[in-house]
Parts: sequence; C-alpha cells; structure tokens
Amino acid sequence: MGHKETDFEGRGLSRRDFLKATAATVAAGGVADFAFNAEQALAYEGVAGYTVTISTCPYCSAQCGQRVVVEDATGEVVDIYGDYQSPTNSGGLCAKGAGAFQLVTNPRRVGAYEFPMTYQNQTLAAHPEHAEFASDGTGDPVIYKRVEGVSDWTAIDMATGLSEIATAMVAARGSFTAGEASGYNSQSVAFFGCSHMNTDENYLYRRMIAQFGTTNTEHQARI
Repeated sequence: MGHKETDFEGRGLSRRDFLKATAATVAAGGVADFAFNAEQALAYEGVAGYTVTISTCPYCSAQCGQRVVVEDATGEVVDIYGDYQSPTNSGGLCAKGAGAFQLVTNPRRVGAYEFPMTYQNQTLAAHPEHAEFASDGTGDPVIYKRVEGVSDWTAIDMATGLSEIATAMVAARGSFTAGEASGYNSQSVAFFGCSHMNTDENYLYRRMIAQFGTTNTEHQARI
C-alpha cells in the first residue's frame, strides 16, 4: 500500500522528504562526538614533551585503533583518541572506546587517588561517592567490602578479599555426593557484568560462570 504524499504545515514538505531529512539529522547527530576529529588527532603529534603510542581499544573484538598520549614529565595519560591511520575505524570510536580515557583519569576510581585532588580544573576534597574509596597512599591493591545492613565500606587487602569471596561462593554452591538427588545449589548465586569489562576479562568471567554452574547472569546494559 502506498502512502499519500502530504504537505507538513503547508510548507511544501512531503512525507518522504520529511523522513529523509529526519533520518539524516539523527545519523549525523549520532556520530558527531565519535567521528574522526583532525584537530584533536594532530594536537600532540610531534610535540615535545609528549609521547603518542599506538594501541587498540580493548572493549570488543573489533579492536579499533587508539592513540594514547602520555606527558613525559609526569608519566600521566593526558588523552586517548581514535587512530586516524587504523583501517578498522579510521579514527572514529564508539562510546566505550571514546570513554577509555576515564579508565585512568576518573576520580571515581576506587582506591586510585589521594584527596584533595584537582580534576578538570576543580578541586575535589574527597572521593565523589564515598570518602573510604580514597587511596591510602601505599599503592597496594585493595578490595572494599560492606556487610549487609551496614552503610560503611571497609578496605581489605586483595588476598584476603579474594579468599573471602571464594569461600562464600563455595559455601553458597553447596556440595555434591554421587547418588544423591540433592546437591549443588549453584542457582543461589547470580553474576553481574558491566560495559567496561574488556574482551579478555569477559572471556575469563564467562568461563568462571559456566564452571560455577549457574544461569543467573545479568548485564548493566539491560538493567
């Protein structure tokens, strides 16, 4: 069945032209922030005091090219953008790839920064979410845990944290004896994934879930 070509508000714009213009506008707006930006891509090229390293985005199998800019004097990452010479993405990055810079700069990273700190020309007196998440200055990796019913978080060392997690998971799964109908209760545990887990982490995570024996999995993109 065909559609009747009608004018919109008497302006001589047909339905077909309206849909074409709308689709073009949406498409242009959708890629505006992630397309190749020549000014950004060349900002640090050949500039003294900065080293540009070619890398790849870790978030999916596309492996889009990235360029990572490090300030020589401080060793800090100052920018991450698409590699304009990459045949995969020609300098463009999706939302996750474009946000990779915050993996090493976001003040919300748990245990990564001491406060007060300066971020985007602003002074942050404490961690934006919980003061407990500030770095203790030792540089040792830690895990933060919170007991049910208690609002405060407690920092524990990585080895202790992993041991507690493993012990609780084994206890929750239960045991199995050959010949008995009851046994593993793996459905009492659920696993939750996030968009910023990279390809290798997702592979290992999925293997662990399968080995544990549960189908209770969810992802933040579906919540």
